[in-house]
Amino acid sequence: MQRKVAVVAAEQENSSDIGKSRERMLFDLVKRLYEKAGINRNDVGTFVICSNDFCTGHTISNVFEDCPIGAFMKDETKVEADGLMAATYAFMRILSGGYETALIVAHSQGGSVMRPYLMMEYELPPVYERQVGLMNELLAAAFQARAYLETFGIGEEVLNSIAARLLSNASMNPDAFNGKKGITPEDVSSSPYLYEPLHEMHCYPPTDGVCAVLLAAEEKAKQLTEKPVWIKGVGNSIDSFYLDRDLSRSESVKLASKRAFEMAGVKDPSSEIDLAEISVKFAHQEPIICEAMGLFPEGSAGKVSKEGEALFSGKMPVSPSGSGLGAYAFNAAGLSRIAECSKQLKGEAGEIQVEGAKTAVAHGQDGFCLQHNAVMVLSVEEG
Repeated sequence: MQRKVAVVAAEQENSSDIGKSRERMLFDLVKRLYEKAGINRNDVGTFVICSNDFCTGHTISNVFEDCPIGAFMKDETKVEADGLMAATYAFMRILSGGYETALIVAHSQGGSVMRPYLMMEYELPPVYERQVGLMNELLAAAFQARAYLETFGIGEEVLNSIAARLLSNASMNPDAFNGKKGITPEDVSSSPYLYEPLHEMHCYPPTDGVCAVLLAAEEKAKQLTEKPVWIKGVGNSIDSFYLDRDLSRSESVKLASKRAFEMAGVKDPSSEIDLAEISVKFAHQEPIICEAMGLFPEGSAGKVSKEGEALFSGKMPVSPSGSGLGAYAFNAAGLSRIAECSKQLKGEAGEIQVEGAKTAVAHGQDGFCLQHNAVMVLSVEEG
């Protein structure tokens, strides 16, 4: 029988400029998690660090990160993509039976040190696109936004409404920094265009951020917390090159969520999922992801926005945290979605709490235009 694995503790911190070195940022956060969970580094069976050589500025980026998180002379490995993918790997390590606990730590300093849009250019093909210098992440995202809007006959005002909701949610989330209380869709539309149809407020802010999540096998989880959040299913999928696919939809989100839902025994996500924490870098990505998951009908963003279905008090709450518009730290963003789901399912989300939430889905992404996606189903229900 497959082992049961749960999230037992999570901590995160995000800022436009965290005001610390990378090592200090890691040390302070992980120390806080250890104290919260009542453990020390000797209680962690395996460490998974999610960092990236380009983001950090040197090769073997984790070489200076082992000591601050307590992983020196311990079992440790690194994932160079999104934190939810690192969490999936840690989950599998516990399932193997070789470990009882795993600590995932993900981070980047995209506000004060690394320039996110510049870093993303290194994902472009080096023999043509990178040399020509015309394409970048923002322009690719604008193509994707336009593809979605035109395919389904949706106006830009829907993107403004989505962004306003996320930024408003973020204003009530202490783990976000880019929230805007009382913001309206008109405020969003008045922000400068970056690449039409994307305004500045449709896009993720440069972020310094770090997130740490502690996983444990069943018996250990129950020793460490009275409220374990069980991982019920995981899924992962990578898509073809962004110019070779239909940008108005995401086949990799569809496949990743299908795998996660099947593993979790979820047959009708729109009725069985109580909330979704979706990792969005741009406002238009929210409906593309949610529709690929089956949370809303395809092309329904206008109706969802008009009827308030995605509000945290709505029919299908989406990203009560504010998601990537509230804070988007490379590597850490997907792991933060797990942390946000954990808060919700434990009833610790404060002003943005979804009442009666028992099952949630977390999402992480990497690459241009949702190229690589990972999905995790979480629940307070153990069975």
